Amino acid sequence: MPTPFELVVASYHRARETGQLFDTFYNLFLAKAPEVRPMFARTDFPHQKLMLRESILEMLLFAQTGAGRDQIERLGERHRQLNVKPAHYELWLDALCEALANHDLQFNAKLEQMWRDTMRKGIELMNGEFPNRALARN
Repeated sequence: MPTPFELVVASYHRARETGQLFDTFYNLFLAKAPEVRPMFARTDFPHQKLMLRESILEMLLFAQTGAGRDQIERLGERHRQLNVKPAHYELWLDALCEALANHDLQFNAKLEQMWRDTMRKGIELMNGEFPNRALARN
């Protein structure tokens, strides 16, 4: 029986196969709140989509192994410098789950919760909330 992590990774690959996951994500995310769209006014979206892909992979790795902590902390610091608030991460996660639901034909409520639990670890770290630094480094 696959682990929740394996199910999330398989979902990610199914959704990416469509070639539209990141476009759908940004369309949804930019529509989530009026203050989000201006944050991306001068964004090079082809580059941004590559960065999103890498960030998701880093967050998956961190959730599974605790590796990549420093990269995620640096990402959180860059986001704070850009005035990204904790509420924006919730909108980000909502948009990600909606995009996955659009592109992974096997996506369901149980898988969505697995995604949320997995991504929450990286989000908490970016927000400086990760509860056990020693655990995260193992």
